[in-house]
Amino acid sequence: MASSLMKRLAALFGASCAALLLAVPAAAPGHADRAVLESPADQCPTDPNYPGNIGFDGRHYRVHVPAGVPTGAPLVVAIHGGYDSPEGVEAEWGWNALADQHKFIVVYPRGTKKECQTDGSPGWGWNADAADVTHIKNVVDAVATQYGVNRKRVHLTGHSNGGQMASRAACTAPEVFASGAVYAPAPPPTGCDPARAVSWGVFASASDPIVLEPIAYGHVMYWSWENRPCQNEQPGGGSDVKDSRHWDCASGTEVLWRVYNGGSHTWPTGARRTEMMNRMWQLFQANPRP
Repeated sequence: MASSLMKRLAALFGASCAALLLAVPAAAPGHADRAVLESPADQCPTDPNYPGNIGFDGRHYRVHVPAGVPTGAPLVVAIHGGYDSPEGVEAEWGWNALADQHKFIVVYPRGTKKECQTDGSPGWGWNADAADVTHIKNVVDAVATQYGVNRKRVHLTGHSNGGQMASRAACTAPEVFASGAVYAPAPPPTGCDPARAVSWGVFASASDPIVLEPIAYGHVMYWSWENRPCQNEQPGGGSDVKDSRHWDCASGTEVLWRVYNGGSHTWPTGARRTEMMNRMWQLFQANPRP
């Protein structure tokens, strides 16, 4: 399903901003109700003899399971950006509160590449390669098995390099992931040919200095192509937006695009964050895996 045009476009985006993809400040550490196989290697010591990563695939992940969550609940896989961590995004993004409200599970996997900050705080990035996809699939399988997740309702979200990772996971493993929605994603994947159409949402900020609006829109072009034809363009509505559109696609899927006025590269806060995440959750609810 992939076209040479889309490959060239994605390559162009990648060349134009590759040096900027992971330039995201580390988030403040958070605290989860459960930490799964948490590793001492998640610290960033200066000791050259530090023993290296241990744990699940050499990494850890964090999972939030709301009280009273039923068997067969959906699972949202929240993928941090570069120079960030599962603890950081869990504390800042707001998925746990939304999960408590709607009774779904959230898992926060950890990237491959250690990218420690100058103050020693931990940060990680994604290669967005086959090994990273396999790791995320393994995390999903472990969580789904332990908590009885509905396998047709496993959804992806991510930020920046994590948005790029989410698109890579969806395009290479559509048999696992139902749909996805990302904020300020780095360039879209290349060399993927998903076996089925996947509903996708892309959110961005007009004043993002790192992932520029055309780069984020590359994901809209990519998923519109993979869901083709996507027609019946409709305005997304709402206030405080520069651009907001929605397309219905022939396969019964959908693609949406929303750009907020101003803003920055960091995950939105306040009312904007609430509005964005509600739209993401609505997309997930409407698009289980066939």
